[in-house]
Order: sequence, then C-alpha cells, then structure tokens
Amino acid sequence: TSTMASKIITPFAGPLTPTAIEAWLGHCEDGFAIYASTKTDKAPDLSIETKIRLAGSNMQELTMAAWWNAGRVDFLKLTSWESFEKHIRSRFMPKGYKMVALCTFFLCAQNQQPFLEYAATLADARNALGPTIITSNIYKYQLLFHSH
Repeated sequence: TSTMASKIITPFAGPLTPTAIEAWLGHCEDGFAIYASTKTDKAPDLSIETKIRLAGSNMQELTMAAWWNAGRVDFLKLTSWESFEKHIRSRFMPKGYKMVALCTFFLCAQNQQPFLEYAATLADARNALGPTIITSNIYKYQLLFHSH
C-alpha cells in the first residue's frame, strides 16, 4: 500500500499549520483525481475507505500519526472523504483559524520586513483562507498598499 499511496498522495510530515494542512488535503484530492483520470479500465476505483486509508497511512507527522492510529477503525467507517477532511480540520486546525488568518491578512504591513518576507506572510494568511474569501484583486491591493 505504501508504494501505491506514494504514487497517489504525498506524505504529510508537517508542520501542523492551517496552510500546510490545507495544502496537503488539496494534494490528496489532486492525487485521487489524477488516479481516477489516468487509471486503466482494469484498475479499481478508489473507494472512500481506500482514500481515507491512503491519507491516514501517509500521516507521518507524529501527532497526526498517533491520532490516525487511535481512530483508524472509526475513520474507515466514514461515508465520505469530505467527512474525513472535517475530522482532520476539527482536530488540527486551531479554533477560529479563519478569523485569525483574516486578521493577519488585513493587519499585515511590510514595516521593516524585507519585501519577500512580507509577501510570504500575506500569502500564508490568504492560503489559510482559500482563494474564494480573499480574491486576487483584494490580495494585490493589500500587497501593494501596505508595502513601502
């Protein structure tokens, strides 16, 4: 399974930050979609249980791996990939992380930071929220009007 898993999704080694977790969940979904679109007719479809098992077996960050091991039996009974994602978010995303990211984004200013450091902080805050909450135009305005 680890060979198959490594071809479908990448391992999650951390850090346990909203940006890293969201990025990894996105990689999982991309891996499932790529598998579905490129598999041969003889290859099996990925069941919900298989998707959850692939993700769980690729949780290499120690806290996340322990959580997976403790809840594996219950997680494998879930009826959708989305419900497993919700479990991951509720366990590992800080409460109010979207509000914190939104505050970070709008309060972010370059001040004495090098521009690339400022831009990276702003991008991390946006990525934690997703592109639908902060549009590309709002991102550009914030980036330009709060740099010096």
